[in-house]
Amino acid sequence: MFEVLNSPTIEYAQWKSRLHGPAPAGKSNLYFTNKWPSGDTKWVSGQYFQIIDTVVVPYRLGYRLPSAGGDYKSLDLHNVTGSPTSMYPSGDSIIYETLIGMKKGAYQLGLYIPDAQHYLMALGYSEMYPNNPGIPQTGFMSALTPKDSPEENPLIKIWSIYNMAPWILRLTPDTGVDYEKPILSFQVAKHKVRNMQPLANGQAPFPTFTTVRYYDEENGAW
Repeated sequence: MFEVLNSPTIEYAQWKSRLHGPAPAGKSNLYFTNKWPSGDTKWVSGQYFQIIDTVVVPYRLGYRLPSAGGDYKSLDLHNVTGSPTSMYPSGDSIIYETLIGMKKGAYQLGLYIPDAQHYLMALGYSEMYPNNPGIPQTGFMSALTPKDSPEENPLIKIWSIYNMAPWILRLTPDTGVDYEKPILSFQVAKHKVRNMQPLANGQAPFPTFTTVRYYDEENGAW
């Protein structure tokens, strides 16, 4: 669902194979855990998929933001009519795998799902969460900087499927910066997939695959 790519991953593969495209080393297979709920995402829950075709679409977005008063910009990536950030598949049998790079600057990126009130990561104490960018003590908690995922080597990766809960990306200038222009560089891999049934003994239909977990499983706010 979400990951910051680590050193072993980087050593193993470069950009295209990190996208699991028609791929070297058998990385073109996916497994969605059974934690995906039975509603709009039921079609992936507990299922194996083989990627049969991939197209990578690059996309850059930038915004000029003042820092006074804790200003920020929240980008809703799920499909909304007329929105320039509608970056989800338009139907099933398609899965998006998106890398997010950040152009150098004095700003940070926060990840929220399923809405702007639900942060992906926080500390365990009830008041230690990124509740409001205008509160300097906690506003930048769990946020990522351009050093964490540089534009030329993006390390933040998210998955999205049709009708999934919205990914919210919150851009916030650093405290004390008069104006900043955050620029996000997206590489959206559109994967066409086909369902693969488990073997008769219940084992996976292929020896290697990437596991895609539901956002509740990735949540670090416990």
